Amino acid sequence: MLKRSTWLLVLAVLLVFVVTPVFAAEYDLNGRTIRIAGHEAEGMKAYFESGDGRGRIELVEEAFNVKIEFVPLTWEGAVDSMLTSIIAGDPVGDLLFINNRWLPQLAGQGAILPLDDVLTDEYYASLPGSHSKMGELYSTFQGKAYGISLNGSFPRNMDIGSGQGWIYNKAMLEEEGLEDLYELQRRGEWTWDVMKEYAIRLTKDTDGDGKIDQYGVGGRLDPWPVEQELFAYANGGGIMKYDENGRAVYALNDPAAVEAVELWKELDQVHGAVMVGDLYNVREEFNRGNVAMFRLDLFGLPDHAQQVDFEYGWVFIPKGPRVDDYVNPVWGFDMFVLPITEKEPEALVALVDMLFETTGKYRDLDNYEEEFVEYFMPFVHDWDSLDTIRDMLNKAVLWDNIDLSENARMALVRATMESGSAQSELDAIAPEVQAALDNLYNK
Repeated sequence: MLKRSTWLLVLAVLLVFVVTPVFAAEYDLNGRTIRIAGHEAEGMKAYFESGDGRGRIELVEEAFNVKIEFVPLTWEGAVDSMLTSIIAGDPVGDLLFINNRWLPQLAGQGAILPLDDVLTDEYYASLPGSHSKMGELYSTFQGKAYGISLNGSFPRNMDIGSGQGWIYNKAMLEEEGLEDLYELQRRGEWTWDVMKEYAIRLTKDTDGDGKIDQYGVGGRLDPWPVEQELFAYANGGGIMKYDENGRAVYALNDPAAVEAVELWKELDQVHGAVMVGDLYNVREEFNRGNVAMFRLDLFGLPDHAQQVDFEYGWVFIPKGPRVDDYVNPVWGFDMFVLPITEKEPEALVALVDMLFETTGKYRDLDNYEEEFVEYFMPFVHDWDSLDTIRDMLNKAVLWDNIDLSENARMALVRATMESGSAQSELDAIAPEVQAALDNLYNK
């Protein structure tokens, strides 16, 4: 782990360069109450009342002449609450806090306000990291912009918290005489072929009882086929793509995705190198030293720092044969949207900007990356891992906004875990997934 003295020195240097916020507002909302509704409303309230955002609400309320309230919703019921309340003419909130995966449902029903006239090129240019490209990345639907950036200010360290990387036991690689993954990544040589080679070599019967007790790699291949999906993105594919007419079309049976499934199929069925299990089991076995490497959510790193007593490294998911660079598939981005009935969209965009310090008007964009990696300093063991986390900020790709049905998920599982053709299994669910895409995206 990085030495505390080093971390404190870096933090002190960072604080010297913090930009003094600007608190003047261009809008007077005449004493209006602004309700912020969403599944994180309680957390936001605590953040502003007793966390790092202390005092911010009072400044914004005075600047905009408003009163801010928080309306808690449950994750499971948030979209329905938003839709039904807007249809009834009484939106549950003036600012709706959503995950990008809900955007097709809300925008497809005409429940939220397009903001193309408000979110200008200047606005996007004033956002940090991947958020400057949020229009094409996560906040538009059928060519219209809906999302107001939240870019990690609540909380800052969760900017791309649902991004996906690769954690590995450094000592296991060293004992086997294998080169460190970061050095391979630095040269652009951290690839599927290398991952497969390492996984095979690191899979062992360590006590001679005829059973494998150390696996080269872990994966949630069954019952939730996450690895198969994510490796498709690391090969330039995914669940869906857009055709030349802008229509969302099924892509899991394209070569890039089929190759991802076949990689895991070979690792499991031919080489026996995969510990197959759900997220909890694989993490536990990694912590015990029984798995050498596996895919992990970025926000899982702090938890690992508390549970393991060996050195681990952090790199991108290995890249596939069809791409030239590494990617960071992010499960979801948070943002604000406005109900279709909102009459003062420009003012609310400005209010979000000031309250959450989203643009260069209220934060130092040049210091954005350092702000982000600072949070992870206590949870990694080397500067190389921090360099990867920094790079992940600018290599985000969207893990598509569609949740596969149980039948489609199980087809992915069968394609990986059974002896039949992966191509045939993925072709078989094409009509079902395409129908779901048509319902969400192609109306």
